[in-house]
Amino acid sequence: MGFSLADQTVYFLYSLLFGVMLSALYDVVRILRFMGFTKLWQIILTDILYFFVCAVLTVLFALPFNKGSVRYFVLFGEAVGFIVYRFTLGEQMATVYCFIIRVVRKVAQKSLKYLLIFSNKVLKANRFVVYNVGVIIHKVQNIVSKKKRINYEQKGK
Repeated sequence: MGFSLADQTVYFLYSLLFGVMLSALYDVVRILRFMGFTKLWQIILTDILYFFVCAVLTVLFALPFNKGSVRYFVLFGEAVGFIVYRFTLGEQMATVYCFIIRVVRKVAQKSLKYLLIFSNKVLKANRFVVYNVGVIIHKVQNIVSKKKRINYEQKGK
């Protein structure tokens, strides 16, 4: 069963949009790299995972149109959509991601600083309370032992 030219054109236009979506999905990988996943094994792992996800999504994309059979013009449309997004809106999104990551890092660093100050205060207060409870327990033990000695000495007489 063949496709008409109109069906192939619609399928190609959908593949362009799907390529844009795959490029937007690649922005997640780019965010990970901006955040510090820059070791060679991390780059290789994220790229392999990304390509695996893209392969599965491409087959799932082809299911309703061609019973799961992927055509070359679909792959070409995905590649064109990917490239167009990457070099137009993708560049702008990268600057937005960098800005957001910088802001989040600053907020996290400030929050961590205040959290450390707060935890130090709590630990100092806790240390004070534990020390005083220990002193009180020691005094109570001394009083109890003295009373036991007094009671023992009175019974002995």
